[in-house]
Amino acid sequence: MFLEPPACRRTAAAQGTEQKAGDTWQPVRWDKPGMGAGAAFSYDSTGGAMSQDPYRIVVPIPGLYEISTGVVVRSVSGGLPWAVAAVNRNVTNGEAISTLAFLRFGLGRSESREKSGAGSATIFLDAGDYVSLAVNASEAFVLGVDDGAQALTHLEVRWTGARP
Repeated sequence: MFLEPPACRRTAAAQGTEQKAGDTWQPVRWDKPGMGAGAAFSYDSTGGAMSQDPYRIVVPIPGLYEISTGVVVRSVSGGLPWAVAAVNRNVTNGEAISTLAFLRFGLGRSESREKSGAGSATIFLDAGDYVSLAVNASEAFVLGVDDGAQALTHLEVRWTGARP
């Protein structure tokens, strides 16, 4: 059993100038808690059990979980007319994440080449279930362009109680 409720917050892994193709769902890769540009903003209350996979956060016990996320993307060149993010459970393929996502939101304009946004949802998850995030944009884009964007691009999963 856990001394505190299971919770994990991960920030985007350094991807430098790694371009993501436009109009294609791209799964987000995460740093382990305590590593990378978002080290001070990440944690895993289970000692690493929730954060072993670079694309997932896995829950250790069944219950209601609040999932919150924030995303920052920037176009490779020129403007970025639209960008959208989606979170799904038990799926890591980009297209599949978006198809039946329990959380999907558009990213608003930060500046002409950059979009940012956030969303949250509370859902029931069984032990061993996991959540993943994917991003899509109208043009080729980069994720976590600088240290600030990496720290802001995050996925957090927190146990909020047993199923009613």
